[in-house]
Amino acid sequence: AVDRLNHEQHRVLKQIMYESPDNLDRALLTLFASRHLERIADHAVNIAEDVVYMVEGEVIRHARD
Repeated sequence: AVDRLNHEQHRVLKQIMYESPDNLDRALLTLFASRHLERIADHAVNIAEDVVYMVEGEVIRHARD
């Protein structure tokens, strides 16, 4: 879900950059923040997978929905 939001944010911000160059700096900072939040979410998922493995002994890292 976070990956989808990040991609949508990138799309919207690119459009803002094209339409309003005066907001370029602000849009770039928002783009960087969005990217970093996505990475934080990835790390949180990795930690959760490790905890499940430590507690239950179940590997869920590559499980499919």
